[in-house]
Formats: sequence, C-alpha cells, structure tokens
Amino acid sequence: MMARWFLFFLTCLFFQCGVPKGEFGWATTKMENMDELEKHIQTITDYKMMREGLIFSPTDTIHYVYQFSRNPGAETDFHISLNKYELDFVEIDIKKKRAEVDSLAIRDEFSLLQTGEYLLKIVNEGDTVDEVHFQVLPDEGYTQENLEQELAGDQTDEIIKYSR
Repeated sequence: MMARWFLFFLTCLFFQCGVPKGEFGWATTKMENMDELEKHIQTITDYKMMREGLIFSPTDTIHYVYQFSRNPGAETDFHISLNKYELDFVEIDIKKKRAEVDSLAIRDEFSLLQTGEYLLKIVNEGDTVDEVHFQVLPDEGYTQENLEQELAGDQTDEIIKYSR
C-alpha cells in the first residue's frame, strides 16, 4: 500500500514539473486617440481568448495576456519574443517578464506594428513554452496596387524596386 502512494506521489510530481502551458487572450485599442493621462490609467480587463485567425490593424495597439493553467512560480523569468516574418522569422523585440502573482498571467502590448506576419513566443530558459502567429493587415485590405507599393518600398536595389 505504501509503495502505491509513493508511486502516485512521484507520478503527480512528474506531471507537475516544468513550466505550465496557458492560453492567449487579445484586446485592441486606438492609443493615438488618447491623451497621456488616459494611456497611463487605462486597464484592459476584457480579453478574447483565442489563438487562430488573429488579424490586427497597423493603427491598433495590441494588448495580450498569457494566462497560465497553474502557478509557474513567482521567481520564474520569461522572455517574450516578437518576431516578424522576413524570409524567415526575425526577432524584432524581446522583453523579460514574470507572471503576475495575483492573476498568474503575463500582460503587455505592442503598437505601431507594420503590416506583415508575426510570431509571439513565450520562452523560459531557452525552451519555448508557447507561441502564436498573427497578422497585421492594412485597414483597407490588400489590393494589387498597395501590395506592389509595399514590396517596392522594401527593396534597396533600385533596379528591383522600379521593375515591379
């Protein structure tokens, strides 16, 4: 009987090891329409929990929350990596954060993102805990004309730039 309890304890301990996974939540605001006081005191509390079909506007301030399924530990450091697709994903921003003690969540925001495909990663000690893809698309959508302008604007070689 004692051996069963010991085995049960070890099994529970084994499955509780490591950093827990969680869920992503999203909200958007138009921060350019707010004055400094409003920006400072604004608290986002209503997030839509999802990870598929995420599309935002370049004018959006994108607020995210990563809600852990269980306590990851008060002293556990996470690196939040924002990557943009440019032939492959290139890291454009990284922040060091800890989960909030009262909510077991990590919260932050991004603003003024250019159009493109992005990858947001939650990393702990070099291991990816979770990641999510999202897109930033122009408000008017993509037309052949603005797509060509965007592609031409990214080129530094003038022959390629003007040959499109």
